[in-house]
Amino acid sequence: MSFTPEESAQVKEQIIKQVEQMPGENNKALIEQIGQLDDAGLDAFLSQNNIEYKDGQLMQTGQSQDGGGGEGGTQPAPDKPIFESIIKGELPSYKIAENDKSIAILEINPLAKGHCIILPKKKSTIEKIPKSALTLAQKLAKRIKLKLKPDDIKIETFSFQDYPAINIIPIWKDKQLQKYKEEESELKKMQKKLVTKTRAKRAPKPKSEKEVAKIKSNLPEVKGRLPY
Repeated sequence: MSFTPEESAQVKEQIIKQVEQMPGENNKALIEQIGQLDDAGLDAFLSQNNIEYKDGQLMQTGQSQDGGGGEGGTQPAPDKPIFESIIKGELPSYKIAENDKSIAILEINPLAKGHCIILPKKKSTIEKIPKSALTLAQKLAKRIKLKLKPDDIKIETFSFQDYPAINIIPIWKDKQLQKYKEEESELKKMQKKLVTKTRAKRAPKPKSEKEVAKIKSNLPEVKGRLPY
C-alpha cells in the first residue's frame, strides 16, 4: 500500500515504540533501520510480519479489534530478524557479493566508509557460520583493501536479533570508528565500487579449416545408403 508522509511517520513511530520495549542491546540499530525504510520497504516489513495498518493502528492480520490478550486481540509486531528479511528480499539492501550460502551487503549505518556485512542465508549460531561465509569475508576484505586502501581491515563475527553475521570494517589510522547515517547516493557509489561482477563464460573459439578437416578425417566412414 502507499502511505502519506503522515501515515509513514505514524507507522514507524508505533513500530519503534514496540522495539524500544523489546529486550536486547542492538535495538538502537534496528530503530535506525526502521526509520530509513521507504514506502516499499515499510509495506514489505508490515506484510512479512503479518501486520495491518488500519484506522491509525497496527494490528495482526486476521485478528479482531476486541483488544483481548487471546485470539482476536491486537498484538505487537513479532521480533523477526531484519537480516532474515534482507536475505528473503523483503527489505532493500545494497548487495556487494554472493555465494551459495551467504551474501555481502553494505552497512547503511557504517562505522567507516566501505563497512560491509556478510549474512549467512540460513539462520544458525555464530559458532555455526558456514565456512563459505568466512571465505567470502576474506575475499571482500581483499577487494576493500585494493579499492579503498585502508590501513587495516577488521573482520569480526556478531549477532543481531539472534541472527549471526560478519562485520568487515575498514580502518584508517587518522579516522575514528564512529557509526553514522550514510547518504543513499554514497551507498550507491560504494556499491558500484565494491560489487563483485560474475564473469561471463567465454564463447568457444571457432575452429580453423585445418582443425575442421582433421575432425572430418577422423569420422567413421559410412558404407552403403542410409535408409529414408
